[in-house]
Amino acid sequence: MRRGVSSVEAAIVMNVFLLFIFAIMEFGHFVMVKQLMDNAARDGARLAATGQGTVTTAQIQALVTTELVNQGPSGMNIQIFQANPTTGANVGPWTSASLGQPIAVQITGQYVPMVALANLLPLPVNVSSEAIIYSEFPN
Repeated sequence: MRRGVSSVEAAIVMNVFLLFIFAIMEFGHFVMVKQLMDNAARDGARLAATGQGTVTTAQIQALVTTELVNQGPSGMNIQIFQANPTTGANVGPWTSASLGQPIAVQITGQYVPMVALANLLPLPVNVSSEAIIYSEFPN
């Protein structure tokens, strides 16, 4: 008759348990970073759409960077541009968008996991966020 759990069984189960715990934490961190990127892109696009005559590209990029609170992706690239109303593609500088034309803020970079998780995830993961808002600045 066997009593209790052997140390070998405990070691195996504990490793699997910790792997799941770290995977849940990593996924939660990824979702948080993606949400921060979405919010920062939306706020940057809003600033561009309403402050077109007084705001610079550097100020919009600074706002986006600040809102990411040092949690943004590595190698982050922030682009602000006038977007095609149908496809969202870059059609020129955001400052040339007239009233009612879309302005986009796009953030791209690479998410680097906090824990390698025994190389279960591809390292790093490409992430991006984009927000498009129609210009409210009459030219």
